[in-house]
Amino acid sequence: MNTTAPTTTRTVQLDRYGSPTELRHLTVDIPAPADDQVVVRVRAAGINRGDGLAIAGLPYAARLSYGVTRPKRPVPGTDVAGTVVAVGASVTAWRPGDDVVGWAVGAFAEHALASASSLLAKPEGLTFEEAAALPTAAVTALQALEKGGIGTAHRVLVLGASGGVGSFAVQLAAACRAEVTGVCSTRNVDLVRSLGADRVVDYTVEDVAALRGYDLVVDLAGQLPLTRARRLARRGGAYVVVGGGKARTLTGMRRFAAAGLLSPFGPQRLRPLFARPRREDLATVLSHVVDGRVRPSVEAAYALRDAADAVDFVHRGKARGKVVLVP
Repeated sequence: MNTTAPTTTRTVQLDRYGSPTELRHLTVDIPAPADDQVVVRVRAAGINRGDGLAIAGLPYAARLSYGVTRPKRPVPGTDVAGTVVAVGASVTAWRPGDDVVGWAVGAFAEHALASASSLLAKPEGLTFEEAAALPTAAVTALQALEKGGIGTAHRVLVLGASGGVGSFAVQLAAACRAEVTGVCSTRNVDLVRSLGADRVVDYTVEDVAALRGYDLVVDLAGQLPLTRARRLARRGGAYVVVGGGKARTLTGMRRFAAAGLLSPFGPQRLRPLFARPRREDLATVLSHVVDGRVRPSVEAAYALRDAADAVDFVHRGKARGKVVLVP
């Protein structure tokens, strides 16, 4: 039997900014880790709406980070769950064979590089697909709730409750013993209720703008003008506008900036949040997963060869919960 370790890996790559259909499938050498890195055999990669924007190179200002004329990192994807297959010279926390979850460089591949400090042990009983759904979406949800003061919030409203971030926001708020209202479309009502929402508002039937009195509103939808939307929160309450996803489009960036500018001129606290990958926040989420209070909702797992379809599906806002790639 041939037990020789593979030296090549399949990847999805982007040579220039454009639509997901321009993603190419290549076989390349497995990258060697730097001293503080590990190589992860990708078992599943989470897809976020920001991945579609990064592929498109939008907004244009973000190209200062992505690469001005072409992507600096041709393989998209950051959220990863998999198995360590190689470690850098200074890495002591991980060994080959360890199952991990966290953030990597170029997760849309069979193998990806990751900083040793950006990973955590994958809990037993959590599938790789479920684990890959966690890093960006669940951490964003946690940071949004904390930004709005979840510790003192008794009534929480989540706009966009059925999406990747929203599905975690509902569960995390419920885990904090808040009374949670989730807003979604008709087809997602049962899903949001199953996540732990005490009340589900179908925006195709009810007037969302008429809701009132919430201690904390997490806005993942960006549909209502802020001057009206802020009234959903009570006087002294918090209204958190979440960055990433739609907020990285030009219109979304304006809304994100407006939240900070308008906050001093009203009875509610408008709080713009641009989420950051934080290992300690992922550890908090995983603790809730282990105790059974949070469970990723994965709608679909696409094969790596179907990455373009998967990214397009998520980018169009059609996903219920999370979508992952499985190499």
